[in-house]
Amino acid sequence: MIKQHLDLIAVAGLGAGVAMYDVTIDLVFGVAHFLFEMLHLAFEWFELGIEHAVEHTFHTTRHGSQIVTFYILLALGSAALYALWKALPKIRQRLQQAAMNAWVRRKTECELYWQSLTLQNKLGLLSTLLGAVYLSTFLAM
Repeated sequence: MIKQHLDLIAVAGLGAGVAMYDVTIDLVFGVAHFLFEMLHLAFEWFELGIEHAVEHTFHTTRHGSQIVTFYILLALGSAALYALWKALPKIRQRLQQAAMNAWVRRKTECELYWQSLTLQNKLGLLSTLLGAVYLSTFLAM
């Protein structure tokens, strides 16, 4: 069910983010800080593992193993960036197609729903929407 309505969830999240921008900014920065901390710890753990493996395998000094570790990480990072560079156009195209499909599907659903409403229900829906927008301006200001 969540996968079926993921586009609505994303739009609702975006709308809530715009309506409560201060809470959203704080939440986004808090989560980003946590993720960067975890990424940094994982990188340090990985780097230390490579450094110790090089130091024990080749019986190098600490400085020598740090230099070798730097070049190993540089090669791995370059390979990862190249793979990402090659994959980004396909990912962008897939996301663009998914967004277009979601837009067309939701637009068709809304048109069919609107056409199925009676005039009284259409007026009720519009008045409810306008009332909610009017009241939300007092909360946002």
